[in-house]
Amino acid sequence: VADEAAAAAARGGIAPDPQEGAALQQLVAAARSAASDAAASSTAAEEAATALEALLALRGCTGGGAAASKPRRSGALDAAEQRQRSFSRRYSRSFALAADEAPVEVVYEDEWLLALNKPADVSSVPRHRFEGSSMVNRAVHYLGGRSPYVVHRLDHGTSGLLLFGKTRPAAASLAAQFRERTLSKAYLATLLATHPLPDSFVVDAPIAGHPQDRLRSYVPADAAEAEALRAQEALTRFRVLERADRAALCEASPVSGRMHQIRLHAEHSGCPIAGDTQYGAGAQPHPPCARLLLHAHTLRVRHPASDEPLRLVAPLPADYREGLERFGLSGAAQPLGV
Repeated sequence: VADEAAAAAARGGIAPDPQEGAALQQLVAAARSAASDAAASSTAAEEAATALEALLALRGCTGGGAAASKPRRSGALDAAEQRQRSFSRRYSRSFALAADEAPVEVVYEDEWLLALNKPADVSSVPRHRFEGSSMVNRAVHYLGGRSPYVVHRLDHGTSGLLLFGKTRPAAASLAAQFRERTLSKAYLATLLATHPLPDSFVVDAPIAGHPQDRLRSYVPADAAEAEALRAQEALTRFRVLERADRAALCEASPVSGRMHQIRLHAEHSGCPIAGDTQYGAGAQPHPPCARLLLHAHTLRVRHPASDEPLRLVAPLPADYREGLERFGLSGAAQPLGV
C-alpha cells in the first residue's frame, strides 16, 4: 500500500486513471475494515486509510473511481498531503536496506566516518529502500548490515569521494558543514575546449529547476526569469590544470551545492564536460566518451569527533584515465585548492 501510494504520488503530474481511483478506494475500504476489526493495529490502519484518501485527492480521483477534470498540484502541501507523505516515509523505514555484495574502495574509515570512492554510473542512494545496486547498499554490506547515514550525494555518472556518517551525531555534524558551506571540495572536470579557456575563471550564475524537465537544472535567461523560477545563487571556480587541443583538465570547486552545478556551469561557460549527454550534448565528440569525465577528488572537512581538519582524496579510476588519454591528457596534475 505504501509503495503504491509513493509511486502514484511521484506521478502526480499525470492525469488520474479511473481504474486506479477505484482500486485505491478498495484499499481505503480494506484499511477501514482492518481498523475496526483489529484494535491492536487500528492506529496504523487508520493512518493508512487517511494517507490513501489524501492520495486520492492528490491524484484527482473522486469516490467510486471517477476522475476529476484536472489533477490538483499545488506548490504548498496541504495537511492531508503532508500526512500522506509522512506516513509513506515512516512505513518505508520499516524495511531494512538491501545489502549489495559489490566491492567498495575505502578511502577512509574510523568509528565515526566512512569515505568510499564511488565508481561512475552507480547511484549514491537507492530509489526505494527495497531496491539495491547503490553505494548505500554496498556500504550496508561492508558494514555488516548496518545502515550508513547519508550526508551528501554524487550524480549517477560522477565518480569519486562519497562520505557517510556511521553515527547519528557524526552525520549531523557533516550535514551541517555541507549546509553551512564550511567545508571545501574539489572535482576533476575535463572540459571540451570549444573556445580558449583562461587559466582560471569563475561562473556565477543562479540555478533553478528546469521549467519543463524535473530531472535537469537550468540557468535562467535573466533576473525576471530567475525570480519567477525561484533560482538560487550558485558559484563555481574553475582552474585549468592541463591543456590539450580538444580538451582541458580543470579543477572545479563549487562554493554552493546545487543539483548538477558543475556540469551546468561548465555548459554555461561554453565548454561542457566531456561525456555529458545531458548538458552540452551537441558539443560531444564522436564516438562519445564512455563515461562522464567528472570526478569528486578532494574533500576537506572537520572531523565530527575531534574537530580537527581532515583531508580526503579519492584517486582517479582507470576509466577516467582512459578518457583523459583519448584527449591527450595525462592527469598528472592534482587539485591544489583544498
